[in-house]
Amino acid sequence: MAPSGPVKPKRYYEFGSFRIDLSERSLLREGKAVALTPKAYQTLIVLIENNTRTVTKQELLERVWPDTFVEEITLAQNISTLRKALAGDRDENKYIETVPRRGYRFVADVREFLDDASASPVNEASTDALPYEKSKETTDPNSPVDTKRDIDHSLTVSTRPFNLRGPVIWFGLMVGVVGIVVVSYFFLTNRGRQRHPIMKVRSIAVLPFTPLGPDNRDETLELGMADALITKLSNIRQIVVRPTSSILKYHNLGQDPLAIGREQQVDSLLEGKIQLSGNRVRVTVQLLRVSDGLSLWAAKFDETFTNIFSVQDSISQQAVDALALELSDEQQRQLAKRYTQDTEAYRLYVKGRFFWNKFNSEGLTKAIEYFNQAIAIDPTYALAYTGLSVSYNVQGAFGIVPPSETWTEARRAAQKGVELDDALAEAHSALGGVKLLYEWDWPSAGKELKRAIELNPNNAEAHELYAYYYQAIGDLDKALYEIMLAQKLDPVSVVISDDLVQGFYYSRNYDDAIKARQKVAELDPHFLEPIYNLGQAYERKGEYDRAFEECQKALVVFGRDPAILSVLSYAYGVSGRRNEAIKIANELETMWKGHYYSPINLALAWTGLGDKDKALVWLTKAYESRDPQLVWVKLEPQFEILHSDHRFQSLLQRIGFAP
Repeated sequence: MAPSGPVKPKRYYEFGSFRIDLSERSLLREGKAVALTPKAYQTLIVLIENNTRTVTKQELLERVWPDTFVEEITLAQNISTLRKALAGDRDENKYIETVPRRGYRFVADVREFLDDASASPVNEASTDALPYEKSKETTDPNSPVDTKRDIDHSLTVSTRPFNLRGPVIWFGLMVGVVGIVVVSYFFLTNRGRQRHPIMKVRSIAVLPFTPLGPDNRDETLELGMADALITKLSNIRQIVVRPTSSILKYHNLGQDPLAIGREQQVDSLLEGKIQLSGNRVRVTVQLLRVSDGLSLWAAKFDETFTNIFSVQDSISQQAVDALALELSDEQQRQLAKRYTQDTEAYRLYVKGRFFWNKFNSEGLTKAIEYFNQAIAIDPTYALAYTGLSVSYNVQGAFGIVPPSETWTEARRAAQKGVELDDALAEAHSALGGVKLLYEWDWPSAGKELKRAIELNPNNAEAHELYAYYYQAIGDLDKALYEIMLAQKLDPVSVVISDDLVQGFYYSRNYDDAIKARQKVAELDPHFLEPIYNLGQAYERKGEYDRAFEECQKALVVFGRDPAILSVLSYAYGVSGRRNEAIKIANELETMWKGHYYSPINLALAWTGLGDKDKALVWLTKAYESRDPQLVWVKLEPQFEILHSDHRFQSLLQRIGFAP
């Protein structure tokens, strides 16, 4: 008796001596069932559907265990079970190939069949299965879309005798052919639109752009383009964007982008090339998935420079589309936001950012010049005011210029930035930094930094400053939490890693401080602060010889730096080597007459010698200079002997610490 209604044809996969019945979810070897667990069967199907393509471990985990946290060891065990089931006594790697550090690839020839016997009346012409074979596909390795996923089943009919009787069969065949054509057309014409990554992207790094031609390079424009996109994409809460400071070291040419992505610990990478020729700017850009190098999206632009903002808007919007991110209306507005409409002001701002990121005396001076020029052209440019504020801030914090000469300018610029754009996280962060480091206004500092984090929870610098705020008010546990959060957002930041060293040190956890310093050494063995911090930690543990050794090593690398000399002098003083301590303290006073540096260093040297009077003289000078290091004077273990002195307590109250 014929079936009463239409029956869907059965689908099969065949490879080697195996057949998979998709409707029955069974695996047969030469007609005999092969036992598989449900997860092993699902793993096999995912591999076969992606035949010859590397399927990453992450993709397999998300496809086979979509709603469950599973470690990679479980996947490896699953693959091992599957290999044994397929191999029997033969080669276990015959069908599934391991791609080191990436994933797995199914390497056997696979045929797909449709058996529509059950959909036709039983007769001599239709008792055998009608085989269909997938047409051969060519996949462009540079295509942002996987052809095998987009064109699911482009089918060709194999030739065999077939009794076509009656108009119903002819009509059915015609409908089937038309359906195939329509579906194929749909997939082919929508390939460029389907850019959704298989695995969820949670983090991205935007690399400094490189020149299209080797003889026409503009480093300020290359870094500026990346910086602008970082600023735009940072407004999206669904992804973490590495800050500009984190990607600076990649401005040299010829580096492997995927290696950079792994070092930055991100899921995706945006890289591009740019060239300014006359008044035209040419840009090529692509978004890569770090796990396997797949291009998720690519584009080219050729515009006049006056349209540079449109290019940036288009890149950021298309990157968001490629990452399949769903934005709120407010996030869409932030993504499309332009901080200036004047291309010349923008060009000057980019130059300012370029020199700011050099993070040295000359660079900061030039940055201030360019930010001021940008503001002169566009007085409403909030980002330029923010850049100006942090440049003055760092000048004072590093002792390049006496803080008393910079902090009022830093405050004025930050306040103007907030007035112009209250939704700009960077402006609130800059103002919070001024309130914290120079005005010692803890409530206002906490309010501004909290606002910055509310506006952009993924801003590592704001979390770093918030950690300083918690240290200032004495909540060291919350401070450590904020430092660790900042480190998660910017894992290759040497400064943030050193903050962790300092956090343990102020908590009197010297062993952890010493261990944390190793992380900094791995990132940058020549970074100054953790080297003398290590000397301080060993001194606190009473291991004076180790303290001397670390300070002497630092002096060889950095010369007669006041910060190193002060730590060495203190260690000499408390260990009884007074003559050496006095010699260094006198050297520090001579150096002070030649140029400004933090008076805290001299206070430390005289404290090690037990001379409270001289120590307090230099701490008072630090107060008069608005020295930012005073934020930590109450926490510094090496100043503990001063705590009982009423002059020290009076100084703490003037700074803003509660009695």
